[in-house]
Amino acid sequence: MVHKKFEKKGNEEILLRSNIHPAIFYSGVFFAAYIAVTTLAMGTNAMTYFFVPYAIIWIAIGYFKWTYREYILTNERLAIVSGYYYQRTESIPIDRIEHVTLRQFWSNKWLDTGIVTIFGIGIRTK
Repeated sequence: MVHKKFEKKGNEEILLRSNIHPAIFYSGVFFAAYIAVTTLAMGTNAMTYFFVPYAIIWIAIGYFKWTYREYILTNERLAIVSGYYYQRTESIPIDRIEHVTLRQFWSNKWLDTGIVTIFGIGIRTK
């Protein structure tokens, strides 16, 4: 997992660091592996030249979506750090959070994915 630069305030403790699930990245890697195996088994044809750039683009988009945003929970706030060259930090103090909802289908529990919605005073984060 890629960690972004984060500055703690005072005697803050980091409780959890997380990114979005890397499913798009892994599916691109599996697709590229499938192309490699079929190419080795059947030989090169025109469809191989069509799908190889598609797999590379799929992997690149998945990697950038996976590593663009990081969620950091401390004992005082929830920080959302996003960006690569210019990093933006959005902080939500813990005392402003009123309610947290987690939506998971049965298949999402196997993959550790879901939708977390945070409700509070002036907060609209999903």
